[in-house]
Order: sequence, then structure tokens, then C-alpha cells
Amino acid sequence: MTPDTPTPSARPPRARPAARRRLLAALMSLAPLAAVPAAWAAAPDGRAIETYIDYCGALLGLNWNASQRAELRRQAASYWTDGNPEGIRTVLGAADAWQRLQSTPQALRDTALRMSRPDVLLSLQQAAARGDRDSRWLLDRYHEQNRPLAPGKPDGLPLTREMVEARLGVQHFLATEIHRQPAPVPDAATVEASVRSAIAVHPTLTAAQQVELARQPGELARLRYGWARASAADRLLARAETGARLSAAEQAQVQQVMAGLNAQLAGLQAQQQSMLASSMQSMRQNSEIIMGRGTVWNPATNRWEQQGGIVTEFNGVVRVP
Repeated sequence: MTPDTPTPSARPPRARPAARRRLLAALMSLAPLAAVPAAWAAAPDGRAIETYIDYCGALLGLNWNASQRAELRRQAASYWTDGNPEGIRTVLGAADAWQRLQSTPQALRDTALRMSRPDVLLSLQQAAARGDRDSRWLLDRYHEQNRPLAPGKPDGLPLTREMVEARLGVQHFLATEIHRQPAPVPDAATVEASVRSAIAVHPTLTAAQQVELARQPGELARLRYGWARASAADRLLARAETGARLSAAEQAQVQQVMAGLNAQLAGLQAQQQSMLASSMQSMRQNSEIIMGRGTVWNPATNRWEQQGGIVTEFNGVVRVP
């Protein structure tokens, strides 16, 4: 990616401190504020700025090239040169947060960052709509890597291919891991048909529905992370809570597990189960809004079907809309 980054001489005038503060709040909602050293105005903290740049990239899922890092470095250094204590606190807080996150297992860290991305994008989008140039710059860099396929509403988000592919991924996960159906991975034709359908439908969704769709990559990451670490009992409970068909032996096992679950509530197993159950509940609640009329795996016909045909609900019941 080689964005057309303006040179300092050609760049529009800097955003006012108030606008810059909005950008900082948008980006750093996950970072605690750090205390500003007494000599904060002496010189920019180069080490903290580099860590801040890394944190911004992680929040947006972007790898900065040299020119992009230089632009972000200029933006962050201006908080010192412009005498902006709030901006300095944000950079230092972000640097501290990113350093502490390094002790978190990478898979968990990546999952959490993926789940938080829609909220970061919404905050940047709102700040950019108010005229903040730095927020607009970050959004432009994000959309260079994630091209919008259909516009979003003011409080929603534009459609990207990643959203559609993640929605199919969640459906495939539910079909194969929860309902244990022999659903194949959607092929290229199925994916393209789903993309075309999503492009046509996205402008008609409410802002909340668009945001829910934007959360599908994070939900898929959370499902995969939790499922890979779940015990056999965790997985069985998840299937039971989402309405999957269980054998008589499995139903008896669920009853046994539930009887002893109170003793496990403080342990990792309960935490994993909570993650899985909340994900499944979210998918079930939004099945009509997001997935109920998209491309779905239909075990009755043993194939993927587009909207307007037979729809398979999460409880395994096949119905005609």
C-alpha cells in the first residue's frame, strides 16, 4: 500500500486542539491515561510515540509503511510542540497499554483487538464527520486495505468484503461445529453471490444492523478462540444452549455437567463457556436481522442456498419464509 501522504508543506492546516482531542478519544478508548511528567514540554517522547504508532496499527489491523509511520510520528509529536497535555497523556497511556498487552497471549490479544475494531472505526468516523483531519487520514488508510462495497449510515458502518466472508464463516461454524452438519466451506461462487446480495441489502439496513454486521469478524474470531480451548463438556453445553440436537447420552451428560457447574464458576472452564454462550446467544438473537435471509447452509437440501429460499434456523427447524 502506497497512500498519497501529503508533504508537510502541502498538508492542510492542522486540526484545532479540540478536534485533535476528539481523535485521541476515538483511538484510545482502550488505553488508560498516564500521568504527564512535570517536564512534559521539554521534548517529544520518541519511544512512547513509536509504541503509540504500533498500538494504532494494532487497533485498526494495519501494518504501517515508512511514510505512514512518519505521518503518525508528526501527528503525535505535535502534541508536545503545540503544548497539548491531553494529547501527551493519550500517547503515554496508549504506549503503556500496548506494553502491558505484550504479556497477554497473542491469540487472545488479537481476538480482543478484532472484537474492538468496529467501535474504534465508529469513533473515528464520528470525529472525521466533525472535521477532524487526522481521523479522516486514519479512516482513509483503513479503507485502502478494506475497500467499502456499500455506504454506511451516519451511525452505521460501510460494508466490506471481510464482513460478508466472516458472516459466512460464522454460519459455517454453526452448521459444522454446533449442528454437526456436513456443510462444505462456501466456494468462490457462493462467496461472490453473498457479496452481491450484501451490497444490495446493506443500504437498507439500519445503522445498528450495519454495526452488527461489522462485528461478525470479531464474533468469528471469538468463536474460534473459545472453541479451540473449550473442553468436550464446554462444547456440549454450547450445543445444548444453542438448540442443537443431542443424543440421549449427550443430554444426560449435559445434566451431569450442569449439576456440577456451580463449583466451576470461578474457573477457566466457566469463563470459556461464558464466551461461547454469549457468542451463540448473539448469533441467535441476530439470526433474522443479519443471517436469516442471507446465504445459509440448508441440511434439508444438503447445499448452500441464497435468500428467498428455505431458511435454516439455529434450532435446526427448516421453515419457508
